[in-house]
Amino acid sequence: MNSDLKKAVGKSTATMQGGEHAQARATFKGLLLANPNYFGNLTESPFQPVLTIAGNTYYEELGCVGYQPQQEQLEGVVYVYQTSGYGGGICSPGSTEYVRFYLSFDNGASWQDQGMTSFQAYDIPEGTQGGKRLEYAVSLAVDPANRLCFDNPLILMRGILSWNNPPPPNAPNWAPIWGNVRDASIFVEPRRFILPFELVGAVANVKKLPPHLSDVVDLDAPIPTLQKTLTATQLASLYHDKGVPPHRYALQELTAFIAGPSTLSAEAFQAVHPGVVIDPKLIGALFPKTDGDTSYEELTCIGLDPNAPDQLVGIVRVKKSSGYSGNACTSGSAEYVTFWADFDGSGAYATCMGTASVRVYDLPSVPSGGVYFAVRLPVDLSAYRQPCAEGPKVVPIRAILSWNVAPPCANPNYVPVWGNREETLITIAPASQEPAGHIAILGGIPVSMIDNNIGNVATRGMTTPSAVFATNNLPPDAYGRTCPFGGRVSAQGAPIVGYTYVVEVSPDGTVWTPVLTDLVVTDQYGNTSTVTADPMINRFHYRDFKDNINGLLAEWDTAGNALWYVRLSVYDGAGNPQGSDTHLIQLDNVAPEVAIDISTGTGDCGKFPVGTVLTGSFVATDLHLGSYGLAVLPAVNPAGVGVPSPSSGLVNTAPAPGGDGWTLDTTGMEPCGYIIQVGAADRTIVNSQSVGLQAYQQAGFCLVAPNGDGVAA
Repeated sequence: MNSDLKKAVGKSTATMQGGEHAQARATFKGLLLANPNYFGNLTESPFQPVLTIAGNTYYEELGCVGYQPQQEQLEGVVYVYQTSGYGGGICSPGSTEYVRFYLSFDNGASWQDQGMTSFQAYDIPEGTQGGKRLEYAVSLAVDPANRLCFDNPLILMRGILSWNNPPPPNAPNWAPIWGNVRDASIFVEPRRFILPFELVGAVANVKKLPPHLSDVVDLDAPIPTLQKTLTATQLASLYHDKGVPPHRYALQELTAFIAGPSTLSAEAFQAVHPGVVIDPKLIGALFPKTDGDTSYEELTCIGLDPNAPDQLVGIVRVKKSSGYSGNACTSGSAEYVTFWADFDGSGAYATCMGTASVRVYDLPSVPSGGVYFAVRLPVDLSAYRQPCAEGPKVVPIRAILSWNVAPPCANPNYVPVWGNREETLITIAPASQEPAGHIAILGGIPVSMIDNNIGNVATRGMTTPSAVFATNNLPPDAYGRTCPFGGRVSAQGAPIVGYTYVVEVSPDGTVWTPVLTDLVVTDQYGNTSTVTADPMINRFHYRDFKDNINGLLAEWDTAGNALWYVRLSVYDGAGNPQGSDTHLIQLDNVAPEVAIDISTGTGDCGKFPVGTVLTGSFVATDLHLGSYGLAVLPAVNPAGVGVPSPSSGLVNTAPAPGGDGWTLDTTGMEPCGYIIQVGAADRTIVNSQSVGLQAYQQAGFCLVAPNGDGVAA
């Protein structure tokens, strides 16, 4: 089935899900506010459903998920099927498509929440009528435990897509209303080192090193492991009984031989690569006329992640356990995906966006559904953006997967020996209000979402109610409250190659201090490098997008709680000033004030019979409080037993030393030693990527059996 036909079938299937609930979708948040179980997707709720909808994919569907093991990124591609139903056109706020990811290390028996990401969807009729659809991508960085290369490398991932309603944390079985759940087996890149004590334990009859060696060997120092690249002759021996054809395992050698000056013959090739037996009938397979062989791998879907930086994503399904040039202890082989864009609408796909790759290996076994890998290609789309008033920018994208031989950028009609082609539509976000030579993102937040009006005393330098992080489209505060900044504040912006710049900070807008901290920048392949300011001029040189995909300009390590000015000054190649860009930022580097005590009986560290109602006071205050919570630890009691009142809150308590009161009914609790803990987090955006400086305080107590015999063992 070709790509266009598959999309038409998919959209037709989605339509069969039903689109008769447009009004319910238009008033979605209001309906949930009045009745959280209005659509009946909650298994445990005191509210009765009114209109049962769960897992509806008429409007959007999480089409596929995968993992880039070398870059440790979970990826998903979301199909957006309809031309309306997303909250408005490209100039409107649109609506949010959320995806929460989980990992399972025990074949689905349990799931570990990895976090959530999102993107904005809009009503886009242009170019998406009929069987066409838009395809977006989402990405989330994770850090799964790495095993040794000879251990089982497969785990499960799960993605939950939910429109306009964020999937709750730690709820892997939660059912979205509009959206769906997608699982996949993925490969975790092994760690490329081994510890000396692991070697000692692996050697028979050796329990520990002799004293004269243990004194000079650091058993905690990692030893790098080797990744051997197998030759065609070695692969011929490895695959002799596995049904892997020579034009698979010797593809690179055959391709190089064919492209060389010598005339190809089986005898000549075998002289160079003994053991590789070539059937002349298979030579034709090296020149496919329509599409490549997908019996080993297949590019299943592609999309654009519109969060900063823009990235084209492809999901690759690996179908077999062997034929990938060696196991995970070797260098394996590469799955290459080259992307082209048809910006002029001619169908020629004349603009090559670049090539991404992921390394794959022979596996002990492959599930029937395959193992899903991902590729990611950061792309600079600034030249193709247009103002939202001109309408959405919808662009056809072509991607070609090719195993172990990269598709050439110059040939958008390339037919791979092993691989296939996919095409789709993406939409490019409208032109930013912050052009090159300006700060676009400050502290992880687009500057358009930070109040830069010095006259707004209460909110200046803080995030606006609609603010979201630039990298994942998620709000720093779920309630839309303003947020300050703390820790390391990053400044980001588009480059002007050939120019230099300096970022400076000032508490009063008069005396400026340059920020010259070394920068660790990431290139389009995920590699990092350290950049230092030019010591002769105390300025940084702008780096091309490909060498600094996040547009990182400066890293400012902040202190205190004052309002500061941040200024970017730009200079041309001759050192002439070309302008400056100044922004306000409100700092908050102080964690909340918290305290708690027990007033019942002997108070803190007291001993009480089970059934006693304990009372006390607590404090949780901050200039920008996010939330507080009270909990009893350890959590050894049944649900609903041993829960303090209040258990949480969003506003400041009375200040110290009085605070607010709390109570705890200990009826039904196990006799044990406990603490009651108050924890609070503020709304500070910390280190440009997380939210909340936190503080905790505890008070201890013991519960004994009613007869007073003491704490249960």
